[in-house]
Amino acid sequence: MAKMVGMNANYKEVAGVLRTFENGSAFGREVFEKMEQAGSKRTFNSVNSTLAAMAGRGFVTKKHDMFRDKLLTKYTLTEAGIAELDKEAEVKENKEEVKEAE
Repeated sequence: MAKMVGMNANYKEVAGVLRTFENGSAFGREVFEKMEQAGSKRTFNSVNSTLAAMAGRGFVTKKHDMFRDKLLTKYTLTEAGIAELDKEAEVKENKEEVKEAE
């Protein structure tokens, strides 16, 4: 497995959307469509490439499954991916608490 490094902004954006699906599992096309509905300007290739890169870093797993009569890759957040998202949320909360205390 690749050395674990923190998530970059692209990873966080895509992983945050992936997390909203049941069991943190979805096809790249589903993630893209949800991001597009939310107003994101990212392309399908960009989202799919980000998911593939995240798999290489251990933040998601990949498995092939049927989607709209095609065999496509389904991505699922790993515990490491969820922990990284939660860690980022904790850092943000701590920064907000410090600002309020000042």
